[in-house]
Amino acid sequence: WLAPMRASKRSDDPVETCEKLLSQCEMFSKVPPESLAIISGLMTYRTVRRNEVLLQQSAPSDRFFLLESGEISRRFKDPEDGKTHNVEYAIKAKSVNSMKILSGDPVYATVKCMSEECRLYELQRDKFLKLLSNKPEITIQIAEGLCEEVRRSSKKYRTPLLQQKQQEVNVPAVAIAAGIESYYRSALNAMLNARLTGVKSDLFPNMHIQVPTRIAYIVGFKGLRTIFDKHVDAESFGDNATAVSLATAVAPGILMTPISSVLEASNAGHLNPESMTTRWLRGVVPRAGREIIFGVGLNQLSDYFEERMTPMFPQNPMMANAAGSLAAGVVSGYLSHVPHNLSTYKLMEPNKSYGQLFKMFVDKSCPPIVDASTSAWPAFARTATRSIFSVMFPRGVMIRTVQIVGSFMILNGTINYLQLLEHNKIQRA
Repeated sequence: WLAPMRASKRSDDPVETCEKLLSQCEMFSKVPPESLAIISGLMTYRTVRRNEVLLQQSAPSDRFFLLESGEISRRFKDPEDGKTHNVEYAIKAKSVNSMKILSGDPVYATVKCMSEECRLYELQRDKFLKLLSNKPEITIQIAEGLCEEVRRSSKKYRTPLLQQKQQEVNVPAVAIAAGIESYYRSALNAMLNARLTGVKSDLFPNMHIQVPTRIAYIVGFKGLRTIFDKHVDAESFGDNATAVSLATAVAPGILMTPISSVLEASNAGHLNPESMTTRWLRGVVPRAGREIIFGVGLNQLSDYFEERMTPMFPQNPMMANAAGSLAAGVVSGYLSHVPHNLSTYKLMEPNKSYGQLFKMFVDKSCPPIVDASTSAWPAFARTATRSIFSVMFPRGVMIRTVQIVGSFMILNGTINYLQLLEHNKIQRA
């Protein structure tokens, strides 16, 4: 049953509003304004009240609507099991039943007005088909619009992780981002080290060393990736292409480890009295592993996730960038935590071996309930279980993950924003 719809007067220009709604409909995206004006002239302005039915499931598709204001519901009743489902479409234009109007297929879902009132335009199918018969060029334009929408909605970017390519680096943008991020990183590092060792320190120690070093460090990561992307063609190595791609992905982390070591040593003076020339070498091996994870996360993994987040934010590249950085930060923060702990312990306890430091890490990270549950187990089984739990759920992992997530979002977000401003400036010139 279709509720009777009442005609309504409007204070603004109904033709102009109708043409605007038509232009926003994917079906009419390729139809020129003069043809939209003809179509709008065939449409009737209506007002319906709450719970009035616009279209009934399985009824003939003899009309379609453009919704000017109000909320509607689309509900499909499955004839096989009798269940009712709310229907949502990826296409968000304010058109109702427009895709069925050409074929005349039965209405898919019952459509009701759910707000106090819904204001809309209605076009009868017979009028529309007559227009298309008289003006076949509009039919071609509608087909072009529908084809473009199919291409757009079906297009997905799925570049493999190690094949992500760096856009041209804007060094000033990277430097500004790194300068901002250095304060965030320093504070989180101090909190994490306090969590691991129980000894508090200044949040911003030796910033005269940290800031320029961090800038060189981040510019190095981005710059090295660009150099490798430009001058190393992994595909030219045939069967070894994957190995070459992996090597170019991890190389920036290895090459930037000395700079990272200086940054770490700047935060450890309160526990390690050695001079900076000696202190920066402590924990360099696990730190290299951590830097490889950080570099791949900041570069390839952030781009990998951003590419897959873009369809969720088609009109907001900054949100896609932030979401991609967040996902990459969570992965990198978790995976890099154990090597980060070992490098930190070695920096602060330089006289202990890595075996002793790993045992200290396990003792600090293993949950008390695991200690209690395994107290009567054989020594090997107890040690293995405690080690696995400590590696899987390490102490301070949340702080470390928040630090990496924040760093990635600050760095990638600031770089992306500044480069976007520069691009827009060039476009306007």
